[in-house]
Amino acid sequence: MALYRTDAIVLGYRNLGEADKILTLFSPDKGKIHAVARGVRRPRNPILAGSQLFSYSNFLILEGRNLDTISQCEIKESFYKIRQNLESMAYGLYFAELLRVSTPLEDKNQELFRFFLKTMYFLQKWKNIEILSRIYEVKLMAIQGFAPELFQCVGCGRKSFDKIYFSTAMGGILCHDCHGKDTKAINITSDTLNVIRKMLMGTYEELEGLRVKKYVAEQLKDVLDLFILHHVDHKLKTAEFIKDVNKLNIGNSK
Repeated sequence: MALYRTDAIVLGYRNLGEADKILTLFSPDKGKIHAVARGVRRPRNPILAGSQLFSYSNFLILEGRNLDTISQCEIKESFYKIRQNLESMAYGLYFAELLRVSTPLEDKNQELFRFFLKTMYFLQKWKNIEILSRIYEVKLMAIQGFAPELFQCVGCGRKSFDKIYFSTAMGGILCHDCHGKDTKAINITSDTLNVIRKMLMGTYEELEGLRVKKYVAEQLKDVLDLFILHHVDHKLKTAEFIKDVNKLNIGNSK
């Protein structure tokens, strides 16, 4: 059995026995991996800090037959601000779950790692986290090879539209004449289409001040919820948690 060292972000965990955890890590060198953190549920464990949810750490890991084991870890960024705020925590859990369910084990993707790490930095300071979530969804799907066609009709190639429909099944927009090819396609406005284009093409730095109208935000959520469900074929538990947190925030604001 060999030792290897890698940077990684803690995407999640599950308890094992009385004091251990099985961590799900995302690494630029290894992709998504599972590793046991022995005794990490004890308060003075030396790898406790670096194995917290969302922590970005450097790990020394011992390869095993079934599961690898964390030998050492040195924290690089704790992202504690995400864990301190309920809304940020909810979206952080959602971002991590979407990444987990959409990536296979040990599929190295350095671009995806850099993107996720950058997302976590922006999650600590972004004012409208719901908009950040939509940007994350669009970009994550694109990096995974599922970028929607947003500049011409996927049915006929037309580039000008009287009415615009978004087809999750066909992977992009449809014109009015091609709507019959997917009658479940969602009618969206040109404003919504332009925002999705900006989200796909722009950087986080360029999009940080992005503001959208309420109806556009609603259309974005409807479209991207269906688009993600189509590609990951998995309902995300953390999406329900976000709904509960939003209801709590609305109740507190009254």
